Amino acid sequence: VSTQSTGSVVLSNHQTLGFLSRASDSDGGYQVEGKEETVASDREVLTPNHTITIAVLTDISSSLYATTGYENLAAARLAIEDINANKSFLPGYHFDMLFKDDGCDMEVGLKALTNAYDNGENKKISAVIGISCSVVCELAGYLCAADQWNIPVVSHSCSSDDLSKTDKYPTFARLSLSVFKYTNSIIAICKEFEWHKVGLMVNNIDWYVKTAGKMKELMTDIEKNRMYKIDVVLEKFYFDDDDAEGSYDESSDTYKLLVEQLNRMKQKVRVIIIVGYARDIIFVLKTARKQGMMNGHFAFITQEFIQADLNKEDKDLIQSIEGVLDLEPLLDKSDRNYISFSERVRKIVDEKQYPKTGKDVANLVAAQMYDAVWLYAKALKAAVDSNYGIEDGERLVESMTGNEWTGMSGEISIDDAGDRLGNVQIMNIQNGDFKQVGTWWMRRTPNESLSLSNENIAWPGAPEDYPAACGRQYELCQTTSDAIAKITLMALVCMAFLFGLLVRLYLYNRTNK
Repeated sequence: VSTQSTGSVVLSNHQTLGFLSRASDSDGGYQVEGKEETVASDREVLTPNHTITIAVLTDISSSLYATTGYENLAAARLAIEDINANKSFLPGYHFDMLFKDDGCDMEVGLKALTNAYDNGENKKISAVIGISCSVVCELAGYLCAADQWNIPVVSHSCSSDDLSKTDKYPTFARLSLSVFKYTNSIIAICKEFEWHKVGLMVNNIDWYVKTAGKMKELMTDIEKNRMYKIDVVLEKFYFDDDDAEGSYDESSDTYKLLVEQLNRMKQKVRVIIIVGYARDIIFVLKTARKQGMMNGHFAFITQEFIQADLNKEDKDLIQSIEGVLDLEPLLDKSDRNYISFSERVRKIVDEKQYPKTGKDVANLVAAQMYDAVWLYAKALKAAVDSNYGIEDGERLVESMTGNEWTGMSGEISIDDAGDRLGNVQIMNIQNGDFKQVGTWWMRRTPNESLSLSNENIAWPGAPEDYPAACGRQYELCQTTSDAIAKITLMALVCMAFLFGLLVRLYLYNRTNK
C-alpha cells in the first residue's frame, strides 16, 4: 500500500480510489493517546511488544445517531482499556485506536475510512470497528476485502441483510442483528394474535427495500411457516434527508405521498410493520396519528426503535409512539454487570465532556460496540495462539465463526456468515418508556419460541382487546368459511329468484288457459 501527495489511496490491486484531500478529524479533537510506533509497510507477522491500531468509526454529526454516537465512542475506549489492562489475554500486545466520524453518510464515511487507512501518523490500522449505518458498512466491506486492504470490519450497528454475503464481504462481521433476522419473531407474533394480513412500510433506501422484499417472501411462505398464511401489503415511503423538517410540511410532496400510502394501508390492513431508521419510524407514526390511526384499531411493529433519543417533552411524539411494539436484541439492562458498564461509559463521557443522551443506562449499541472490539481481539488471540499470521483479515473473520460468550450486549453467537445470532426482546412503548412484554428465543423449537405477556401490552388508542388484522368486524379479510357462506347465500338467492319466476310462469299459464 502506498500514498500519493494528492491524498489518494492506492489499493493493493493497484486501483486508485478517487482523489480525496486529507480532512481534519471531525471528532472535536478527541483521540485516544496510545503508543506510536513506526510499522513496516510489508505487513509482516507481528511480534510481541507491538501496538495494534484499530480504526473506530461511529456517527457523531448527523441527526440520526449523533448523541448516542459519543456513547458508542466511549464504549470503544472502555473496551480498549479493558483489553490492555488484562495482561494475560494478549501479553506483549497493546491496543490503540484512531477515531473517525462516519456521519452515517457514504461520502463522509469514505473520507473517514481512507483518512484512517492513510492517517499520516505511521499508524497502520489492523481493523475497522464500528460504523453506524449500512451504506458505510457496505463501502467498508468492499475496501477491506481480501483483494483490497484485507483487514477485518466488525460493526456494532449495521443491519443490511446484504452484508451477510460472504462472497461479497469476506472480511465483515457484526454484533448487531440484521433487520431480516427479526422476521421469524414477527411471524411468531402474528401467529399469537392470529394476524393473517399485515402491511410493510419501508424506507425507499435500496438495502431496506431489498431486506423488506426478503421479509415479505418469508412471511408469505406457507410451507416455512407451518401452513400459517400471512398476506403482506408493501409500501415504499420517502424521507427527505436534505430537509428533515420539510418532510413534515403537510404541503410537501414527501408528506402528501406518505398520507396517500397510509390511506391505502388503512383500506387493506390493521397491522403495520415499519422498516427504517428511527427518524423514519417517527415520521410514519406522527403522520399515522394525524390520519386517525391511533384509534385502537391498529397495531405498529418496529425494530430497534429503542435506539432513538426521544424527547419526552414532545407530547405529539409521545402520543404518536404510544403502544408500539419494538423488537431488539435481548439484553437485561438491570443486570449489575450492565449497570457497572453503563457507569464506566458515563464516566468516560463526563471526562471527555461528550454530549449526553439523557438515558439512565448506556444504549444497546454502545454495548455492541464494546463487544465488537472484543470480538476482534478474540480472533486476534486465536491467531496468536495458533501461531498463524494475524494480518490476514479474511482468515481472522473466518475464525470468528462459532464464537460464543456472554458480552455486555447479552448472549453472543457468531454464525458462518459473520452474523450475530440472538434472542429478541419485545418491548412496548408506554408513556414514552420501553417496557419488556415478551421474548422470542431463536434457539428453541417453534412451539416454544415466543413468550408474551399479552395482558401487559398497551395498544395504540388503548382498546380493550388487541387490534384485529381483519378489522373489528373482519371487514378486511375473507376466510374460506366466509367465502363458502357468501357463495351459499348467493346460491340461495338465485334459487329463490328462479323459484319465484317458475311460480309466476305457472300462474300465468294457468290464467290464460
